[in-house]
Amino acid sequence: MLASAQGREWAELERRFETPSPDTAPGTGGSGSGRMVLRAAPLRALLKRLRSGRSVSHCSWRWNSSSARERAIHYTVGEKIHGFTVNQVTAVPDLFLTAVKLNHDNTGAQYLHIARDDPNNLFSVQFRTTPLNSTGVPHILEHVVLCGSEKYQCRDPFFKMLNRSLSTFMNAFTASDYTMYPFSTQNSKDFQNLLSVYLDAVFFPCLRELDFWQEGWRLEHETPHDPCSPLVFKGVVFNEMKGVFANNENLYAQHLQNKLLPDHTYSVISGGDPLHIPKLTWEELKRFHATHYHPSNARYNIASVFSDVNPSLIGCSYIICIQ
Repeated sequence: MLASAQGREWAELERRFETPSPDTAPGTGGSGSGRMVLRAAPLRALLKRLRSGRSVSHCSWRWNSSSARERAIHYTVGEKIHGFTVNQVTAVPDLFLTAVKLNHDNTGAQYLHIARDDPNNLFSVQFRTTPLNSTGVPHILEHVVLCGSEKYQCRDPFFKMLNRSLSTFMNAFTASDYTMYPFSTQNSKDFQNLLSVYLDAVFFPCLRELDFWQEGWRLEHETPHDPCSPLVFKGVVFNEMKGVFANNENLYAQHLQNKLLPDHTYSVISGGDPLHIPKLTWEELKRFHATHYHPSNARYNIASVFSDVNPSLIGCSYIICIQ
């Protein structure tokens, strides 16, 4: 009974696509003469194929579907993609997305791909950065890595991209136990350009000493052109944190966290305490980068409709060069 009912449904669908409506039939003067039959040809072929018992191939459905989240749901646990292994595939209908978690086989780098039909395409790379003191080394490093890299040795390529890019968001964050570098854009070429700048910055930064003095801390005459004026501490991060702790709410929240977890990394100030920032040296900054900024300590996140799950987007060449 079920098979015959399905057969009648396929036959009815075929009949509807085969038969043009009266207002579009040839010779009736309709504005769309014969268009319905031509437009329905691919659908008729699909219906006949399904009726004959031949299923549509797995890969054909994945790559021909118009929805990114529908294509992503067909990945399978254990599948190998560009040196990554799929660990989990989860549909989240409430958020209209499909999440795919992968691990890099050689380094253990973790990659979360979010397939969602959204015009904004997001990328972020984040590292677990756990400071042992309040010199602000993760915060200063976040600033210094964006001052130039091996591939982009110009001055501050990050800020140069702000007015050259079509990005909808560009920034970097330092939290108590991680550092994140995110961006988003609606243009595929711009996505690749920003991706290259970000990955080269975090994995192959120049880490110049002059950049450390500019972004971290330095001693400078209060009046630059007067060598007799008193020496004062200056620096981008140093001045930023002075401004942060000028706010009573920020000061209270920071000290509350420090007191609640006195024996943990949360007992120190990852952004840097202005009283302790001058204790940081350039050599310590470079050691912190060598320890924490590695693919094995990285987490990648891509929310994109430009392509399906493709770890090559996150620069497999960078991972291969470092491992």
